Amino acid sequence: MSSPTAAKVSIPHTVRTAAEPRQNRLFTVRISHIEEVNPTVRVLQLAIPSRVQDPGLPDEIGEGEEANTGQLEPLTFFPGQWLDVHITSVANAGGFSITSTPADAQVLPSLEPSPELAPTEEAEIIPMNPHGREPYLELAVQKAPSNPASMWLWRPKEEILGKELSVRVGGSFVWPPSNVKLEDIRNVAFVTGGMGINPIISILSHLNNNDETTGVFHPSLNIHVLYSSKLPDAATQESALNQIPFFPRLREIVRSRLRSPRLHVTLELFLTNINNHSPSLSTPDPQDLTIHPRRINQGDLRRATYGPDSQFSPNETVCYVCGPPRMTDEVVDSLSDLLNGERDRIYFEKWW
Repeated sequence: MSSPTAAKVSIPHTVRTAAEPRQNRLFTVRISHIEEVNPTVRVLQLAIPSRVQDPGLPDEIGEGEEANTGQLEPLTFFPGQWLDVHITSVANAGGFSITSTPADAQVLPSLEPSPELAPTEEAEIIPMNPHGREPYLELAVQKAPSNPASMWLWRPKEEILGKELSVRVGGSFVWPPSNVKLEDIRNVAFVTGGMGINPIISILSHLNNNDETTGVFHPSLNIHVLYSSKLPDAATQESALNQIPFFPRLREIVRSRLRSPRLHVTLELFLTNINNHSPSLSTPDPQDLTIHPRRINQGDLRRATYGPDSQFSPNETVCYVCGPPRMTDEVVDSLSDLLNGERDRIYFEKWW
């Protein structure tokens, strides 16, 4: 789930998602990195203690802390899920979609120097973290005055870096799909608007990581991304595009798959705050991107669900939709018509 932007007081995340599945354990994480994408969206990394993810690692316990017994399960999640984020000074937990992948939350193998590459006496020895980088979760948080958790996470960096939070994993908007066999899927349509990109980027990045289940079931998988957004104010078109949340990451995924026989990804960007009478937009690289100065329409959805040459049938396609409520409702209804009423092949989550 993502932060609300309306000025009115919103329903608390935990109330709105009360019927959604949740894990039964809270995990303590630490804010380890903050990067601002644009004036209203920032990305945060939440470091997970390595001993939580790998009980075999030696505990680094502080005064008054108890040693890890190794009896608890590590933090795991499915791509597309969200976090309940509990902040000590905030009454209600915030809800934010995880934008990283399950692989990012795993402990990397230890970095052991190779005997063949042992340093000579003259060689400079570079210190290494023996456990690699810290496992982490990533969130994208929009500045939202009506959301106390969002505003706390938008405090000055120096005030919150290093602070600890308690998080719980939840949500059913996930990959792999729950009621469609993976071997029956040849085409995936991702339709998203605004901060609805958050769970989509986790799913798509996971697929791009050569997820083993996808490789087994899909010698070839077509993915089409329809992303609706506003173009931020910036000096140049390229810098404005780079301020759209996760748009640079999306383009990198598309480029990396241009010659991939297993995963073919296409991307269309729909800019809703400009029109056909605005100054012309140039597509930076027609191989990795198509830009439209309009909203997503029925023809776009048909192309995404059936393929540009109508090579896919409804029973070979699944659709994931995440965006503002009105957009999500309209897109889900249109996709249902295109898929002959097979709504069980459409997965959606509303960004409030």
